[in-house]
Amino acid sequence: MTLVSFDGITVALTEVQDNPEKYARALERAKKVPGHAVCRCLPESPRAPLRLVIRRYGALFHLARWPDDGHRHNAKTCSFYRAVSQPDRSSSDTLAAIRTIAGGLDVKLSTSLSVRTVGQSTRQSSDQTSGGTSRRAAPLLGFLQRVWEDAQLNEWAGAPSRGWGACNAQLLSVLGDGKLNGKSMQDVLHVMRRYDDADSSSVLAEFQSFLDRIVTTPARSDRGLLIAELRSVEPSRYGFVVRLRQTRETFFASKAVIDSAADSFRSAWAMIGDACARVVTLAVIERTKEGNLRIVDCALQLCNSTFLPCDSSFEVAMASRLVGQRRRFVKPMRLEPGDAMLPDSRLTDTPVPTAIEVYGMQGNAYMARKAEKQALYARERTPCVEWVPPDDLASVRLPDGA
Repeated sequence: MTLVSFDGITVALTEVQDNPEKYARALERAKKVPGHAVCRCLPESPRAPLRLVIRRYGALFHLARWPDDGHRHNAKTCSFYRAVSQPDRSSSDTLAAIRTIAGGLDVKLSTSLSVRTVGQSTRQSSDQTSGGTSRRAAPLLGFLQRVWEDAQLNEWAGAPSRGWGACNAQLLSVLGDGKLNGKSMQDVLHVMRRYDDADSSSVLAEFQSFLDRIVTTPARSDRGLLIAELRSVEPSRYGFVVRLRQTRETFFASKAVIDSAADSFRSAWAMIGDACARVVTLAVIERTKEGNLRIVDCALQLCNSTFLPCDSSFEVAMASRLVGQRRRFVKPMRLEPGDAMLPDSRLTDTPVPTAIEVYGMQGNAYMARKAEKQALYARERTPCVEWVPPDDLASVRLPDGA
């Protein structure tokens, strides 16, 4: 358990993440003086304390890793740890769709946040400019996965569990006071908060403030982006009703949007409502002329019950087993063309990092890549654990962890 200190108090990091409103005033004072919080994952060094950035998001505050300090944290237990060798994917690419800036992220999406005609819901960005040197634009899934990776939600340090409160806090600490399609990140993107009876009024007020900015007039429709857990998708008279966790608000979607999501994100779609998994959505929302909220585009990310990203139901089962055994591991995110050869997961608590491969598919292309990966592991002498469903997962022997 990682402890953090600010404004004269020391508490568990998970307590701050799950109850951000409770610590808002103390964090606000610490942000002014001394200007940071302190991580207690290691014995304190008087000369160089493990400082943490305090970032404001709306009326609340969240803790983030101090720049270039990630390697100083406890590699085995602390969620703020990051190895020196882990580079920023967009550190030197001025045309990158997603760039890390001082206050958070600067993002250009391929989806428009404002359209001139209500009747046409385009997926092309009205913010794009012509010309060969224009900045690239990220698809919804690419943005969601990049944020998940930057927030280190694809890593597991051996904790027994992780809830949506921690995910919310880690996502917001990464997004920060950034920009999205040239607009303030905090104005156009909302990450659903963990619902708590004690904070219900502020949670609802914060969400309503976001929804109030989604406005449709006869001339234009201003949209918003929402990161949330998907609970259910049900057919209705005029299309589909989409329900999210943490809110009772109802969202509508057309058959075309739902068919596209079901086809594009098949593994995630198949596990909506499954108690063993979580499906996270990044949804583009606008209002109809009647004032109803509708989803005009979305991306889905399959996760296990502790929000570790997975590519299939078999990976969900493997990730859940590793979490249950308190192993330390990472799920590499395949965000670039060269990432295709990354392992499904990688154990980090073995003397040498151990690849884990879940070979659950068939087909010539898949089998060819499987053979290529096996040859790569043999050539580089990388230890690898393989599971080939439908073999029993319990029969897979894992190496001992440190």
